[in-house]
Amino acid sequence: MNWKRAIALLLLLLIAAAHPVSAEETPAIRSGDVLCFGEPDEACGFEGRWLVLDSGHTSMGTEGLFLLSLDLIGGDGGEPLLFRELEEDVSVSFSDRGERYAAAHPGVTAWQGSDLQRWCGRFLAEHFTEAEQEALLPTYKSDAGIAIPGFGVALPGAAGGTVDFDPAADILNGDRLFPLSAEEAVQEAYGLGENAARVALYRGAAAGYWLRSPHIDTFPLDVGFVFSFGAVMDYPVNAKSMFSMETYARPACNLSRGSISGLEPLTEADGRTVWRVSFQDGEPNRRPYNLALPDPGNVPDVVGFIQIALVAVPLLLILLVLLILWRIVRRVRKGR
Repeated sequence: MNWKRAIALLLLLLIAAAHPVSAEETPAIRSGDVLCFGEPDEACGFEGRWLVLDSGHTSMGTEGLFLLSLDLIGGDGGEPLLFRELEEDVSVSFSDRGERYAAAHPGVTAWQGSDLQRWCGRFLAEHFTEAEQEALLPTYKSDAGIAIPGFGVALPGAAGGTVDFDPAADILNGDRLFPLSAEEAVQEAYGLGENAARVALYRGAAAGYWLRSPHIDTFPLDVGFVFSFGAVMDYPVNAKSMFSMETYARPACNLSRGSISGLEPLTEADGRTVWRVSFQDGEPNRRPYNLALPDPGNVPDVVGFIQIALVAVPLLLILLVLLILWRIVRRVRKGR
């Protein structure tokens, strides 16, 4: 932070301490800023901090703000969260992708009615005041299908090397808290164009989180998922696979700009301002918030490593076979 910006922030803090100003009197909220509201809860990892993905429009394209939880959130006791609990102990692999279970249970990858959707409803009721809940806009949205660049190498169920997601009509139907779609999770306009930008922490450690998009029927039990290293892939709804990892929530929401009654700048770091937000028809927000923004550190390019490995391993096997054949031919010639 340069000295001019530091002085400006200090003046804002002094003014706010003497007289918390209204939203109209403060500098504009910018994309990339952090808004603080909601009741922090150490037990589940909720810090009450929301990253501004779009400061001008909601995810519906209407006027407002589109926000994403800065941190990952777990269950009431901090346990991992499932997208959906299955009635059977089904584990997905390349050889058994859960086709039988999916055929017997239509809609198993649907966001509406999922365990994660019910968790979002409970979480909203338990961690937000009525004024804060009312400030979050009911969201109505359909998602288009999308193919996300995967490892770039043909794999079982991904012949084109991409990770493909089905379209979903009316997937959000009045939801106030919800996961990102696969399309939203890779939007450069939201600052999520690179793997490193999608990395999120649970209690200081990078972990994976759910998206709402259903995978195409090549993996009929999978939905979108952001791995701990930031890659958008897919994962079984019950988190049982040959790849084992902990799974958490990173909810998004749309905020009504007109509901904001006060903004208090708390700190500034890396060009972003952290604001404490109060809302119309509610008490002023005086909750303390963690001002140390998460730092994922150096994010390894796991996808790049796997891409190289997927190309290099077959080449090495071919070279090994050629070497063995060459040695066999030499022995045969010497035997003559």
